[in-house]
Amino acid sequence: MGGTLVRLTRSSVSARRGDITEVNRMHDSSVAIGGGPAAEDACRSISIGRFAFFVPLKPRRTCSDWVGAQANLRRTVASALAAATGQPASVLVVCHDEPDLEGLDSPALHVLRAPFPEPVGLPEAAGDKARKRRFAAAVLRRAMVEDELYAMFLDADDLVHRDLVRYVLDGGKASYLIDEGYVADLAHRVLRHRTLGFSRSCGSSFVCRFTREELPARWDDLDAPFSQFGAPPDKPGHEHYDQVAAGLARPPILVPFPAVVYVVNHGDNLWSSRRDGRLRPIEHPRGIVSSRAARRVLAEEFSAPDIASLLAGQGRIAWARLVGVRMRLGASAAAFAGARLQSRG
Repeated sequence: MGGTLVRLTRSSVSARRGDITEVNRMHDSSVAIGGGPAAEDACRSISIGRFAFFVPLKPRRTCSDWVGAQANLRRTVASALAAATGQPASVLVVCHDEPDLEGLDSPALHVLRAPFPEPVGLPEAAGDKARKRRFAAAVLRRAMVEDELYAMFLDADDLVHRDLVRYVLDGGKASYLIDEGYVADLAHRVLRHRTLGFSRSCGSSFVCRFTREELPARWDDLDAPFSQFGAPPDKPGHEHYDQVAAGLARPPILVPFPAVVYVVNHGDNLWSSRRDGRLRPIEHPRGIVSSRAARRVLAEEFSAPDIASLLAGQGRIAWARLVGVRMRLGASAAAFAGARLQSRG
């Protein structure tokens, strides 16, 4: 079988210049990381510390908006790099198509090209995400400075709190579950605070410690403890990661603050869309964060000032609920209610 080139970058700038460090070549379909001593030395020179964010990126062909997907990724990476500042942490982006990460030059950022074919159709999409995480873990197995690290599975459009890495490393527990977080609804321009059940809807809600031997040796290694945190149909989905961790004798503790922003209702994530393609109106304003507080949280705690500038807060929720008023009371009553809301700001 022809060799497939796998490349790794130390930063986005080197990637854009084409100055990319070759890690290894795949010589057959059963070997994901190989290439002899030179490849091993290259992997170890990356110097991955005690914490790693695993960020799989969809192929360009499967994105409805590639420009938007890259913008989301830049925001995600920026928040992860902010959390990694001053900590022995790294961010690994795994992709088929190299993204534009303009302005994110950091020695903690690494971009890996997936050595396997792109997914075909929706059924393979979840498997592609899990394969990319396993490939990054196989690289880290050879690049780790210490014999264990914390892994966080981070979707390419979510945000992490600036204090999360420090909290995990200071605590030193076996695994962590993020069951409190925020949902940033870009279509309705609001931020919702979820105090319970966040991990059931957001895939970026779990951190686990692994030893070097517990990481997969290859991207197709499904037996390693790391590989048990995958996606259906091969493995349980993120909704069950706490149970998987408990089965591996590392039950998670809850992170005691909202540590992730789940970003929804953008080009590739129509979280509240109906079958006809239109967005559902927001029926329940419970948990909606005021616009001033939302902007502060997103800009200062999650390093996402661009999203912060988009939010409109409680007033936007009230306007969205006018859809229901119009249906029930008629246009004149809805117009009257809208005038009152506008006067309140």
